[in-house]
Parts: sequence; structure tokens; C-alpha cells
Amino acid sequence: MAKIDYNKLPKFAELPVKRGAPPECAWGVFGDNDELGCLNLLNEDGVIEAARMVQKGRVFRLDTPINYAKPPLFNRNPAKHTITSFESYGLLGHDDSIDNYNTQEGSQWDGLGHVGHVRHKAFYNGVTDEQIKDGTGGKLGIHKWSNKVVGRGVLIDVRKFTEEQHCPIDPLTNSAYTLKDLKGALAAQKTQLKPGSILLVRTGWMGAYLKTSDADKKAMAPLEALKACGIESTSAMVGWLWDSRIAAIGTDCPAVEPWPWSFQDEGALHYRTLSMLGLPLGEQFVLDELAADCAADGRYEFLLVSVPMHLEGGIASPPNAVAIK
Repeated sequence: MAKIDYNKLPKFAELPVKRGAPPECAWGVFGDNDELGCLNLLNEDGVIEAARMVQKGRVFRLDTPINYAKPPLFNRNPAKHTITSFESYGLLGHDDSIDNYNTQEGSQWDGLGHVGHVRHKAFYNGVTDEQIKDGTGGKLGIHKWSNKVVGRGVLIDVRKFTEEQHCPIDPLTNSAYTLKDLKGALAAQKTQLKPGSILLVRTGWMGAYLKTSDADKKAMAPLEALKACGIESTSAMVGWLWDSRIAAIGTDCPAVEPWPWSFQDEGALHYRTLSMLGLPLGEQFVLDELAADCAADGRYEFLLVSVPMHLEGGIASPPNAVAIK
């Protein structure tokens, strides 16, 4: 984790810095061969500072259980868990395996090789489709994050804020929380963003989804049928995230931005963040219990530890994340 001088980084309005790069992109900001994007904003000093936030030893798991969504969202296949007995070897014991496991079937980090830009036909930092491949020779593999995602976590409970303002949205529709909503929630919480923060946003989708019937869950599973809330995908939103020096953003909804979004829309948040800024997106995080604790003690910051799968060339990973207060 090399230390970055936050003050020397270009503002969003100054992007791009690389000649010939697309507008509003951070290609070259962290070096022409960089594969970490905004995770470069995390460093040893930030880990030490975040560790000092641990005051009462409470640990909150931020991942859904594997196969929590029955059936999984976006037409993904369920994982099959098999337990194998050692009885034939004369030993009392077991192994187990997970077959057909999709790394994005539940809580997940989208790696920077997940989505390339629809018009520019490139991934973060100009990486081409041919360079995304299995193993150590591929670019933007999730294994390069395996010891990087540790630092100061900040929760924005925008769901709670909009409810208290008597203007909640229906999480099970493709409604958008605005930048004004996020800033209002931060102010109400008396919370400040600092460079290198790992931002979590509670939209209320996960809690709403879990309360639905089995029939409703089945109806929502197909990619073309799902509707879910998210944060707006405007230039102002991504500019604020960049200028706030956010290292990554995770939410409790399926796509961070409202779903569905058009894959042909150049302004989609996935393109603006993953492809253009190298800003990791986290989806389907579990945030309700953490949010309740933050509301109880008034502290919306914590040590966040996330250890993605050490899968060489991996595209995405469950976050394997905890918030520690």
C-alpha cells in the first residue's frame, strides 16, 4: 500500500490526465500500468487509524449466506453444496465442495475486469478484452485485491434519512437516491468523509427483499424482471465520489445504481466507476444490523476488513467482509 498524496491528485473536473483518454476517466492517474484504481487510496496509515476506531469489539458480517437468494438474481445458477464422507477410508470425517458457484450470486465486489466501457471498448486504464483472462497473466484480476481492502469504513444510512424526512422510496422499484440525499444523510449523522474511506450505503433494498414471499422472490429472479433501487448515476455523483477520494463503494442493493439500467447508456454508473475511474462497486451487502448499531451509538465509522478470494485472474468475489466497532 504505497502512500498517495491526496492533495496532488487531480480533481474530477481536471480529468482525464492522459492524452487521448476518454472524458471523465482516471486512466493514468495512478500510473499507466496500474490495476488497482481507487484502491490505491488505501494505505498503512489508514489501516492504523481505522484500527483505533474499534472501541467495543462488535463485529458485523457484511456478506449474505451463499444461496441466500432462492432463486439467485440475474438468472444466475445456484451453487450446489456437497458433503463427502471419509467413511470408505475408515475415518470419521468429511470434506465438502461447492459446485457451479458464481462469484456474484450474493454479496460481491465487482472487479475492474467485470465491465468494459460500451463505446470505448476498454476496461479500466485502457485494458482490452483480450487481456482479461484466467491466471496470473491476465489484467485486473481480483486476486490483486486480496490484501488491499482494509481501512476506514463509513456507512451512509440514506434509507433511514429519507424515512425521517418523510420521503422514502420503494426499494423494490428502480428509484434513485440523489446526491442531495446522500449529503443530507451524512449531515444528519454528523459524519464526514475522509480520503481513503470505504463507503457503504444502506438503501433498504436487502431488508425489503428478504421480507418478500417465496413467490415474489421467484418472480424477481430473472434479469429482465428484477427492479431495484440504487444511487443516481450522474456525473455529479461520480465527481463527488472521486473528489471525496473514496476507495470503494458498497451498497445493499443488486447493482449500486437502480436496476434495470441500459447497457447502451454511456452514463451508466458501472461504466463511470469501474471502467472510467477504477472505483470498485460492492453489491448486495448486509447492512441492516450495522446500521442499527450505528444509529444506537451515533458512530457511523468503523474498521472495515474485506478479503476477496485469492482467485488468480478472478472477475469478482464475495467480499468476505466484516465491520468492527
